[in-house]
Amino acid sequence: MQKFLQGRIDLVKSLIDSDLSVHYADLVLILCSVLSACAEHRWPGEYIDKKRFIELLVRYSPDKFRTSWVSVPSLIYDGLISESQTPYGKPGNMTRIYRDDEIDLSLEDASRKYPRVSAKDLRKHCYAYLIYDRLRCGYAHKYCPREGIISVRASHKKARISYIGRLSGAAIKRMGSFHLDYLISLAEYHVFNLPNSPSECPSSWWICEG
Repeated sequence: MQKFLQGRIDLVKSLIDSDLSVHYADLVLILCSVLSACAEHRWPGEYIDKKRFIELLVRYSPDKFRTSWVSVPSLIYDGLISESQTPYGKPGNMTRIYRDDEIDLSLEDASRKYPRVSAKDLRKHCYAYLIYDRLRCGYAHKYCPREGIISVRASHKKARISYIGRLSGAAIKRMGSFHLDYLISLAEYHVFNLPNSPSECPSSWWICEG
């Protein structure tokens, strides 16, 4: 299975380097399917797909992937905080393109900075949840991302996720794009560390805590 899944990642890399007309949707759908397969291999069973996908990314990813970090622009998009509470609120920053290192927060820091946002809502705006809900489910069910996500990277600099503002009527919507190299590295890590045998399901899933 490990060899097969690595082959899917190699396919993604080959498609990126090819002359074929390949869309972000095609590549993300493959990468998210690889991550889903890794989660299912670790915890087989029905009706736990979301729990185990997020559990895999949060509990079993190295800190460098920041899978439990909270997307601040995503909180803005869903109306949980105002732009005045973020770097966007500073003069001259309304139209700035941000990368994750410049605006997002660890779960602990986000909880301290935004105490009125529930722990449940913060977890639903962490990278792991967004990858599952807005990429994996969006592309698997409708072949397009769910709200708040764009397929074109906002920044050409190295980042996990970058953000751009898009006009929606008289308002600016904060849209995020997960960079392909980040998703590729994340998938490769979990394929390389695929366990030899399944594990028992945890007594408490990360996404259900808090």
